[in-house]
Amino acid sequence: MIPYDASRDSLFHPGRAADFFLDRQLTSDAARCAEMARLAYVKRDAGLEAFLARANFSLATSADVGGSQAFVATHRGDTVLAFRGTETDDPTDLGADGDLVLVDLAGGGRVHRGFDRALQAIWSAVASAIPTGARVLVTGHSLGAALATLAALRLRGSLLFTFGSPCVGDVAFAGRPDHPPHERWVDCSDLVTRIPPATLGYAHTGVLHYIDREGRHRAGIDDAAIDADRRRAEIEYLVTYAFRKGTVATRDLADHAPINYVSGVAGLRGEV
Repeated sequence: MIPYDASRDSLFHPGRAADFFLDRQLTSDAARCAEMARLAYVKRDAGLEAFLARANFSLATSADVGGSQAFVATHRGDTVLAFRGTETDDPTDLGADGDLVLVDLAGGGRVHRGFDRALQAIWSAVASAIPTGARVLVTGHSLGAALATLAALRLRGSLLFTFGSPCVGDVAFAGRPDHPPHERWVDCSDLVTRIPPATLGYAHTGVLHYIDREGRHRAGIDDAAIDADRRRAEIEYLVTYAFRKGTVATRDLADHAPINYVSGVAGLRGEV
C-alpha cells in the first residue's frame, strides 16, 4: 500500500523520489501511465533508464526543449510518451500555464495558447522516436497532461491517460470526434482539474475517472456526490494534515501530488 502523501516535496519536487516502479503491482495501463507521468519529472537520463528498467521498459529518447520535457520508452510492442508537468522553479512552465488565450487548432476548436506552444516546442524531438506500428500510450500529469491531450490527437490509434489535467480547450475542441480513447483521472479535491474555468470558455475532454477522498475509484459518480466528497475531504484534511510541518496547506493542493494519483489509480491508497 502507498500512504496518502501530503508533503510539500511530493507535490513540488516529485522528480526527487527514488521509489518509481518499486515493489508495486501496477498491472493496468492506467496505473503504469500514472507512474510514467510521475517519472517524467526526473531530469537525468541515467535515472530515467534505471527506473524504467524496473518496469522492463527501455528509454528511446528524452527531450527538454524550451522548458517542455518528455520521454519516450518502449517495451516489446508498447511505447509510452510521457510529458512532464509544471516545475514551480521553471518560469517557462509558469508562463505556459498562464497564457490562457484560446487559439484556433487545425481540425476544429480552440485550445490554450500556452499549452499549444509548449507542445510545438518539443514535438519534433519526441515524435521521431515513436516506432511505427507500436501500441502508443500517451500520458502526463498537470501541464504534462495538457500536452499529452494535444499530442495524442497527432498520434492516430493512440490511447490517452491523463492525471490532474487542467482544461485544454473549448467546447468545440472537447467535442471533436477524432480524440483518441481518453481516461481523465481526477484525484478528489485537486484544484488544477478545475482550471481554467468554464466562464473563460474552457471544457474538459475524455471520460472522467474520479478518485474519492479515501483513494477509491468511483466510476460514474455524479457532480453532487463529487461536491459532497470534496467538502468532507477538505474538512478532514484541515484537521489531520494542514498544520503538520512539511505539508501543504490545503487538500486542493495535496491531491495534485503525482504519488497520490499513482496510489489512487492503482488501488493502493493507504490510510488517509
